[in-house]
Amino acid sequence: MSWETANRNLIVKAISELYFEEIFTDELSETEKNTYTLKINEQVNYAFKAFKSVWCDLVIDADTLTRSDGQILDAARFFKETQYLTKMGDITLANFLEEMFYTLYSDQVLLQKPISVEKMYQLDSLEIETYLNGHPKLILNKGRIGWSPGDLSAFAPENSNTVKFVRLAIKKNLLTINCAKEHSFEAIATADLSKHEMNHLKQICNDNTIDFDSYYIIPVHTWQWENKIRFFFQKDISSKNIVFLSSTGDDYKPHISIRTFSNYSDRQRYDLKLPISILNTSCVRGIPSHYISVAADISEGVESILKQDDVLVEANTDCLKDLAAFSYVSPEYSDIQDAPYRYKEFLGAIWREPSTTKLKQHEKCLMTGSLAFQDNNGNSLIGHLIDKSSLSIEQWLEQYFKKVVIPLYHLQSQYGIGLVAHGQNTLLKLKNSIPSGLIIKDFQGDLRFNKNLPSRTRNKFSVLTLKKIDFLPAEHIIYDLITGHFVSVLRFVSQALFISHRFKETNFYHLLGSVISDYENNYPTQSNIPSLMTSNFHRILLNKARFTIGYHDSAQRPRPELGNPLMNPLLAKGHFHG
Repeated sequence: MSWETANRNLIVKAISELYFEEIFTDELSETEKNTYTLKINEQVNYAFKAFKSVWCDLVIDADTLTRSDGQILDAARFFKETQYLTKMGDITLANFLEEMFYTLYSDQVLLQKPISVEKMYQLDSLEIETYLNGHPKLILNKGRIGWSPGDLSAFAPENSNTVKFVRLAIKKNLLTINCAKEHSFEAIATADLSKHEMNHLKQICNDNTIDFDSYYIIPVHTWQWENKIRFFFQKDISSKNIVFLSSTGDDYKPHISIRTFSNYSDRQRYDLKLPISILNTSCVRGIPSHYISVAADISEGVESILKQDDVLVEANTDCLKDLAAFSYVSPEYSDIQDAPYRYKEFLGAIWREPSTTKLKQHEKCLMTGSLAFQDNNGNSLIGHLIDKSSLSIEQWLEQYFKKVVIPLYHLQSQYGIGLVAHGQNTLLKLKNSIPSGLIIKDFQGDLRFNKNLPSRTRNKFSVLTLKKIDFLPAEHIIYDLITGHFVSVLRFVSQALFISHRFKETNFYHLLGSVISDYENNYPTQSNIPSLMTSNFHRILLNKARFTIGYHDSAQRPRPELGNPLMNPLLAKGHFHG
């Protein structure tokens, strides 16, 4: 049954998100209260029960979805039937179906390992991620094009297997490296190797007649070595600029983001982000070289602000610093200015502080995106946390808004710093199941500056960092919070809480609006960002962007499109089921 269920769930998600993105608006109608029909043609329609969210998407009861002709639910047929609405060309549609089949394969793995929120509550954050469904907005969120079923079994997070990394010796003069002050790049890069393992690697270097002290020992994901490095760096391998040593060191487990790993042998050791050049969600997952030279400086500047600002200290806001990084772009591609980005992101790494080092006694943390998890009985993880706490729903949510939303907004309002605050970049600290703080991470590409950057923020970063970081207009950077957290996290959290606890979405966002209004009254913006209490938000379209641009190569990562404005739920009034 998992194949049928996976197809049903994917069609449900597609209808909901494509209604939100205004692609199905004209063909979808409410035939009676909370019963909807999507017209395909004169002979076929899809019917289902749903309620309309305050975000103008549909929250669909998957078990009620039927086709008018009685045929089984088939996702491939659905996307072909709706091609005239999505306006995908045939080439894009064919590629889309390939990504769909990969997604369905992994969806079935998750369906075969159900877990209750009671059991999930007992797990740590890394283990929780093995049960999560992936990006909530992107229809195809487990494409991983390039991986075989064997690769998925070995490396995909839902399979919860550990992995050891390949160790290469690479000539020091080839790499762009960066390291935090008072740290050694070499010490960080080999921190997960025992003395015995290091001696073994030195012996292999001697056997290859290379000078150990002229090389850095660096980790590479096994798949990346076999499928990319051995092909694209043959010249360097032939000349012994790059030497394969061994697969050794500590065991690691992948996060839901695929290419970030936590040390499973010692959870106090560094997290590691490595390129795995497969297409997953919006792009091929390499490591961009652009930010490598300023990785540590970005982190140190952010941490300095978090430690000195009274609001952020009071909110218990932390960050996971990037402590070291390296990149090597093959000379064959480095001088091709508009080469597809993936060719320049094959070889690199980022070493990051683990979340375990940021927790006080009796604290735990989890991805904010995991709060929306619902088990097969309709119970939500956020609802279970509230039940386990000593607080009412309103009290718990108020703590969340003050500990998570306000710090993110404060960084924007007072410092001109925007972080794409999606469910992976923001970790919720919990103490006795109550929100106690926030951890932010992943600053290389997901952190941007407001063009109205206050001088006190400029003073925290080097001239080179200020040149490397993207600067956005105030009216754009605020969407790192609105789209990143409100639409991509809280939208699904509020819906899950309504389903499990019948807590109305209007009450959820009225409370959020009240907390934000109090903040805005007390802290006038220092970076000219617009108020979050404005009447409308921009509607960001992620899936439509894929339909439009297709799957062809580009020099830059894809960017989303804009739709018609959304009514701001923080001001929502009217009749919403949720």
